[in-house]
Amino acid sequence: MGRTIYRRDSTIRKMKKDQFRRSCKNLFMGMLAVALMSLFFILCHDIIVQSLYFKATTLEVSGNVRLSVNDVLKTAHIKPDENVLMINIPLATKYLLSNPWISSAEIRRELPGSIYISIKEHRALAILDIGKKFLMDTDGNIFKEVSDSDPTNLPIVEGIDYSDLPAGDVGRSSSFNAVLSLLNIGKNDTAVLPNRRIRRIKVDRESGITIYTTQPIENVTVNAIFIGYEDYPEKFVRLKKIITYFKTSRQNQGIDWIDLHQMNRVVVTPLMASSPSPGSSDHKEI
Repeated sequence: MGRTIYRRDSTIRKMKKDQFRRSCKNLFMGMLAVALMSLFFILCHDIIVQSLYFKATTLEVSGNVRLSVNDVLKTAHIKPDENVLMINIPLATKYLLSNPWISSAEIRRELPGSIYISIKEHRALAILDIGKKFLMDTDGNIFKEVSDSDPTNLPIVEGIDYSDLPAGDVGRSSSFNAVLSLLNIGKNDTAVLPNRRIRRIKVDRESGITIYTTQPIENVTVNAIFIGYEDYPEKFVRLKKIITYFKTSRQNQGIDWIDLHQMNRVVVTPLMASSPSPGSSDHKEI
């Protein structure tokens, strides 16, 4: 009886040893297979990334106006002749959007060797002076602080403060929207008062907007225009008529001040008058 139990225990121990050996062998073979597979993929990766077949032979950039092609590629950290499979498109897109002049960006890869970059730049519309000077685009977005390399021949908007800017669920103020509406009309160079002729826009919350020009309008000097709020297209029609009248007049001495803020009256102060204030007796009502 005792011998039978001993033999049975010996058989069980042998079975466990065999099972352990098989487990170790299987584990070793599995690890070897993983190592060989990893080595295979590494070799494949090296072959692909070093292959001239996937070299970037086409790098196209579209939508850039202010930024050069080299500026865009440098910002995206994309080099000419780089292997297109090595370009991290989400990261390169993130790099592009870090440039304050770029409002949106898209990168597309086409094998074997093409990269297409499409960007949209902010179009600077004016300089907003709110203690510090910032660039504002055509959508009213404040996209960067003014630096030495930025354009300076833009209208400067004064009288707007931080409370007029959108924040969270609060939109832009009516004063800000009025400025944006006025500037968007002036984007058209055929407008009677294009933005390139505007030096400064001063906002008064109560009375409205006054425009100070930087050069004559159709060869007629106009120093300032008190245009108020709203109805800007109609007021520009009236301004056009005033400019035409002074341009064809034999006594074209220019204009110091035009008051257009009311739709039922226009007051004009010729340059010979001394005071540019709307209440002065030197103004001529038309």
